[in-house]
Parts: sequence; structure tokens; C-alpha cells
Amino acid sequence: MSNATVDLVCGPADPLPGSEQSYRLTGLLGSGGQADVYQAVRVSAGVSSAPLTVKVFRPNPQDTREHQFRSWDKGDAVLMDLHSRGVGSICRRIDAFYGRAPHPAGRPPQGDPMPFQVLEYLPGHDLRQLLSQRLGRVDAARTLRSVVEVMNAMHHPPVGAHPVLHMDLKPANVIIGPDGSAKVIDFTGARYYTPAHLTTIAYTRETAGPEAHQGTVGPAYDVHGFGSIAFYLVTGATARTDSPGHEQSVPWARLRRHPVLESNPRLRDLLTAPLDDNPENRPRTEELPRWINELVSVVSRSNLPDLGVDWVPVGSAAAADATRRIGAPADDRTRRMVPAAMPPIPQTQVVPQPPVNGTRVMDASAAPAPGPDKPIAGRVRVPEQGAFSPGRSAGPEEPRGPLPRLRLATDPEEPSERDLEKQHRAPLLGPPGSLAKGFELSVIGGLFSLIMWLLRTVTSGMQSLDTQVLSYLFVLAVAVGLFFLVRISGGILWGRWLHAKRKTARLAHLAVGIFLFMVGIDYLGELNWSFLDFDFSWFDGISDFFGQ
Repeated sequence: MSNATVDLVCGPADPLPGSEQSYRLTGLLGSGGQADVYQAVRVSAGVSSAPLTVKVFRPNPQDTREHQFRSWDKGDAVLMDLHSRGVGSICRRIDAFYGRAPHPAGRPPQGDPMPFQVLEYLPGHDLRQLLSQRLGRVDAARTLRSVVEVMNAMHHPPVGAHPVLHMDLKPANVIIGPDGSAKVIDFTGARYYTPAHLTTIAYTRETAGPEAHQGTVGPAYDVHGFGSIAFYLVTGATARTDSPGHEQSVPWARLRRHPVLESNPRLRDLLTAPLDDNPENRPRTEELPRWINELVSVVSRSNLPDLGVDWVPVGSAAAADATRRIGAPADDRTRRMVPAAMPPIPQTQVVPQPPVNGTRVMDASAAPAPGPDKPIAGRVRVPEQGAFSPGRSAGPEEPRGPLPRLRLATDPEEPSERDLEKQHRAPLLGPPGSLAKGFELSVIGGLFSLIMWLLRTVTSGMQSLDTQVLSYLFVLAVAVGLFFLVRISGGILWGRWLHAKRKTARLAHLAVGIFLFMVGIDYLGELNWSFLDFDFSWFDGISDFFGQ
């Protein structure tokens, strides 16, 4: 629903007759630090288009037009790029042009040309309106996942594209449509993650991370904004506050202590993780889907006041019925200050300009002189494609390494250092399947000893058979023990000390084969050779018979 009805026209300043009246503005949707936002239609030959949104630049007399136009162009370029990449869940950019200020139809336009941006019209309400005015219900999991979808597309672009920071994620910049879908709006302060673009930092005191005051923002700055949206969905309050009782020892707002969270430590710890003052302690962008699952699980088990928010898993039947249809149009309230010039991402205290409707632009024009521990302003190390680390707000020349993985209560217990050491130790008996390799050596020795034992037993007249069987079984037991002794000794020496690969058990089988062969030789020495003594006298009788 429009905040005010208007009847103005505007359009590009080009030679085509009537071009400066090609857009008709029908309602004022909102005003921010850098622009006014109107509901409009495109008029061509007297035919009006479907509703559109027109964002009209508002100049700041305290800054140069060139600097303001360049800042506007950066945000427009980023949004156009995201639209061309096919990023979903954002307010689509349709057109942009330079024209003179909106004016009543039939009157000549006045003033110098200024930038305009034409966006898709989003019916619905932003989260702040929806919850504060109880205009309908919100599917929290669906909303948060839509925001993370946009963040992943910005922070992890396809090959050939550049990472992007939104820099003003907050409840007022998330529109919930009549069908319950969520879209991220207001990319005026969005910038490519590169020093040439990060010369200004959009800052909303109630929702932004403290690192903006050092001028060293990164993807974790958007994670903080995401955390402020989740915080609002759970508590109905802003994430940061200047309420009495907070010591004002720092220039940024303190994290809010909410009674709902103080009575639920698990929910408090989980919800404040993306809002940590230290960007390095926040979860990374790619960890947020898991974080959302955990948050939905914890909130659904908690007895929280009903704020008009449904915490149900995505895709469930309850989620399909959770959102009531909301028929009012979007209220795109832009919150931007006109940026002032500043060196690219200096590590210094940032002086904020006065706020306009909640959002400031941090100005760090007073950069420190370069020294042995100070990077020279402008020489900022920007990660190459593929080396982008989305979980940190690293400063100039600061390496962007991976962060520890986010731990959730539903995750299995992580192994300790001792467990990891045990997992990486080489098995004493060798890898699976290696024990059978070389088994033929043991078989040869065993068959020889068995044959010799049988001969000894038979030639001895099968005396004390039970004792002889037990003695041979003892020999076999010793052979098995010898095999494992050699195998374990090899595992300690070769496997763990020398870190050699043990593919077979031939050495252990060879030792067993030799042992059994020597036992067979011993049995051979105990044979009773009397069974080989024959009476050859009958040969003499045969000889005499044939000699006659």
C-alpha cells in the first residue's frame, strides 16, 4: 500500500519527444538516505504497463554530484550484474537512466539530470511492517533460506563473476510477498568485494556489525545482517541497542540482551553466533543452511511468544499453510547516506556521518600514515577467483584462511585429538586383506610337519596317541602365536616407525613356514626306521630254483 498518492511524471532526458514523461509516478512508497521510491507505470503511446518501482536519486548538497553519481552507479552495476546472473529472491532491476526531477504532467522539467532506477514492483510487506503491525504470518525457515540463497549467490559467484557484498541486510530490506516468498531489496549500498568498490560502507546501527567502524568489512558483514534478521524473527526486536545499562565504551551498539533468550541459553548461543562482535567467530555463509536447520529445531521446541512467525521445516505440510496471503504492496524503504570519499578499506577508526532513517555510510577519509605495521591506503590484497573466503572480514594484507566449521547440537561428536591420532595410526596387523597374502608359505611348512608327524605316529605303533595329538596341536598354536608376533612387530617397526606400506604378510608366513618345517625335520629324526628292514632270504630260494 502506498504511503502517499502522487501524480508525477519523469523519464530519460533524450531527444525522443515525450521521453521525459514516459514514467508516471502514482504513489510514494518510501524515502531513504539517498533516494525516494515510487510506485509507477511505464507509458508508451498512451498505454500503461504493469506496476513498476522507480527509485529517484536525492542529491546531498554536502557532497559533490560526481562522487554521489559514482556511488549510485556502483550499486546499480552490482544489481544489474546479479540480475543478469539469474540470482533468485532479489528485486529485479529493469532499467536505469538519467532524467530531470519528477514533475507534474504538462509542466516543463526543472534542474539538471539525475540518476533513476527502474525495479520490479513487489507486492507485500517488509518483515518489520509484517511483524510490528501483525499483517500476516511469516514462514521463518523459508524466509531465512531465501536470504541465504542470495548471500551464497553473492559470496560464491560463478567462474568469471566477482563476489558481492549487500552490506545492509536487515528486516526492512526483506519483502514477504502474498504467496509467502521472500525477496531481498535495496542494493543501493551493495558493492563488489574489491577495493575499487569498497570506498563506502553502509551502516545501520541496529543491525550492522561493529567492523564497519574499522572500515574492514567482508562477507561476514552480510552474515551479521542475516543474523539480525533471524534475531528479529525470534524476538521481534532489533539485534543491537543503545538501551540504558549498556556501557558506551565503543562507538557501535551493543548486542541486545533479550529476556526470551536469557531464559534459553541454547537458543541464545545459537542466535547470537552470527552476531558476534568478532567477524571471525561468525559462521561462514555456506554453513548457514545447517545453522537454520538447528535454529528451527531449537525454536520449535521452545515455548516462545507468538509473534506471527511459524518455525516449521521447509517443505512440510505445516509450512505450506503457515503464511497467510498478504495483499498489500511492498514498502521499499531505502536507508542510505550519500557516501563521502575515502581510501579503499583503510584500517583506521571510521567517523560516521549523521544517520538518515537508520542507515549511515562510514567515512574513513582520515587514513593513518603508512608505517611498518600499517598498510598503505589503496594497496589492498583482494583474493583471486577461487580463493574467496566468505567467513571473514579480513583487512588489507590479511590472509583469508578457512574458519573452523560451525558446530551444532545435532552434529555427531567430533573426535578428540587422541581419537584422530588413533584413526591415523597404521594398523598393527596391516590393511584388510593383507593377512592372506603369503599364506602358501605357511601351508607348505604345515603340510611337511603334518606328514612327518603322521609317519612318526604310525611307526611308533600308535602309542600314546592322545598325547601325540595334543603335542601337535600345541605346535600349531605356537605357529599361530609366532605369526601374530612377527606381524605385530612388523606393524610397529615398518607401519608406525618407518611409515612403510605393508601390502602382504609374506614375512610372517615365511617365519611360520620355516618354524613348521623345522618341526617336521625334528619329527623326521624321531622316525623308527625298523619298518624298512626286510627279510631278503627268500630271494636266495628263488635264485636256487632258477639255477637248477
